[in-house]
Amino acid sequence: MSQMREIEKKVESGIRLNDADALFLFESPDLLRIGALADRVNREKNQDRIFYNINRHINPTNICALSCKFCAFSRKPGEEGAYAYEIDEMVEKARTAVNQGATELHMVGGLHPRWPFKRYLDMISTMHREFPAVHLKAFTAVELDWMARRERRTLGEILQDLKDAGLGSLPGGGAEIFHPEIRDQICDTKVSAEQWIDTHRLAHSMGLRSNCTMLYGHIERYEHRVDHMRRLRDLQDETGGFNVFIPLAFQPYQNDMGIGRYTFGFDDLKTIAVARLYLDNFANIKSYWVMLGQDIAQLGLSFGANDFDGTVTEEKISRMAGGRAGMVMSRSDLEHLILRAGRTPVERDTLYRPIDLEKSLARAAEMRASAGDASPLMLPVAHARKLSFATTSSTTQVNAEDPANLNWENLLAACGKMRSTLPTADGPRQIVLTGLTAASGLMEAASIPFEKGFAELATAGVRRVIETAADATNQSLHLIHKAAHRADLPTSGRVELRSVTKPAHAGEPAASRIDWNAFQTQLNRVSQALRPLGMTAISLEASRDGVITAGEYLDAIQRLRSAAGEQAEIVTSILSHVPTLAPAMGLGNDGSQHPAQKLVPLLADFGADDLGLIDPAMIKVNRLVEDIRSAGLSAAGDWPSDAYNANAGLDLRHKPDDRN
Repeated sequence: MSQMREIEKKVESGIRLNDADALFLFESPDLLRIGALADRVNREKNQDRIFYNINRHINPTNICALSCKFCAFSRKPGEEGAYAYEIDEMVEKARTAVNQGATELHMVGGLHPRWPFKRYLDMISTMHREFPAVHLKAFTAVELDWMARRERRTLGEILQDLKDAGLGSLPGGGAEIFHPEIRDQICDTKVSAEQWIDTHRLAHSMGLRSNCTMLYGHIERYEHRVDHMRRLRDLQDETGGFNVFIPLAFQPYQNDMGIGRYTFGFDDLKTIAVARLYLDNFANIKSYWVMLGQDIAQLGLSFGANDFDGTVTEEKISRMAGGRAGMVMSRSDLEHLILRAGRTPVERDTLYRPIDLEKSLARAAEMRASAGDASPLMLPVAHARKLSFATTSSTTQVNAEDPANLNWENLLAACGKMRSTLPTADGPRQIVLTGLTAASGLMEAASIPFEKGFAELATAGVRRVIETAADATNQSLHLIHKAAHRADLPTSGRVELRSVTKPAHAGEPAASRIDWNAFQTQLNRVSQALRPLGMTAISLEASRDGVITAGEYLDAIQRLRSAAGEQAEIVTSILSHVPTLAPAMGLGNDGSQHPAQKLVPLLADFGADDLGLIDPAMIKVNRLVEDIRSAGLSAAGDWPSDAYNANAGLDLRHKPDDRN
């Protein structure tokens, strides 16, 4: 029996996974099988319900006595960008949030060298007096240790005073990675792993629940993650005091780590899934949109997570480190993303108690009636092991429907010009021609036989022709495709994924959804055309006039693969113009990683073969190939020989580091 099957049988039988099992899962490239298992476990614990809360982050100060290498948030007194809020300022920020329905205030910050313990005590007592019904989650184990040492008092005394003043629970920050091999390198001035654990053990014994975190994606290896989670699992066995486990994806900028890239989407989802399977004594695993971005965070709901976090409003720590998910999401945004993942949003309080469950379920039903229901993402088992792509350095596109290509001579001239533009060291550019029917129309107008016309296109450098208006009932299309194939030009069909907007309903804003009926009509037409027309590929495009979530795009690929069978190559356009969630929320390419790049390794698992044509000015080829290889896939493509350094290897047994 394979080790994966042994792990599945353990999970099915309720037998706890050991450290070797967790390490195997981290090292396995079979993400979707792991994800499906984690999703099943999550559904057994939480049904299809996904928690969110209305909360407000307030970071009192970024002035800090420590100098952790990974931190981009901290500043020294007088340094540019340093700030320290007065308590009155914090109260006003909180008041705005509470008036908008916030049930939680989350307060963590730097270790201000001039703030006495009384400042923190006044902060809590003032907030509690002003907002007695709001839960105050504040101060990491690192901050509490700082307060105790400055006051020369015990940690228990400090915690008791804060609890008496109104402190409700502790956040999970400061855990980072427990293993001393890594902790000594990234935050040697912070409390030790043992001190962090002891602080939370003490808090639990005093009736204060807490969260726990793990910072991953920097210099740690998989065995360090397993060690970290084992310590958390052991304490949860002992006290049962943790509310939730939160994997925190490392943000790469303005720190001293020398890492210039974001985490791999493949690894983000696997970390969530392994946490769900290994941390069997945790009811809640968070897919934290602030760190992961909205696309990956939403996908995490299909990989074992049951919490999406909340509205947040102002989270500065990850933002200053390069986080691109923004600092605020509305209740409506959170609910719609959860609904579009095929799940049911349920508002919770800080301690993971539903806030009026019946109202949440009724609200979800009302939103479904308005925007249309969505199916949960079904994770496939079989998948390809290779992704291909071409770059604009070696390949370009010519559109036969372009008004500039008014006749056959103009089209041939356009192809010739494009082929000769910016020739590469590996030879002249190859051309993808879009508009098969339009091109054949120009041939007919010029009295050029189809076979001769396609032969001329091949001579001009065309390597593939993509249909933009395929119609399987048109008898002439068979002749057109056959003529192209005789000229050794493969032909592709095309389908488009469209997002439509439902009007506002019952006080809710307008909601987008996928027009699956229109998509299925296109699928039927193109899949029926595959055999008679001899298409070798189908291109999946996306309309530019609406938002398409990551899960919906992967679902469309899977539907396309199912309809096409194994005979056709599936080409995606996710790195060219798919309007994913990050750009839709005002966030885009920062020059390091395209917002959709984290999704790339998943495409092959759902049935894609080719990423289409990408622009190296937007997508760094080295990093794209590394992303693909992080999933245990091979990369193939038509890129110039100097665009990728094949010696920049990737050891899948270890967490990938930065290779430019």
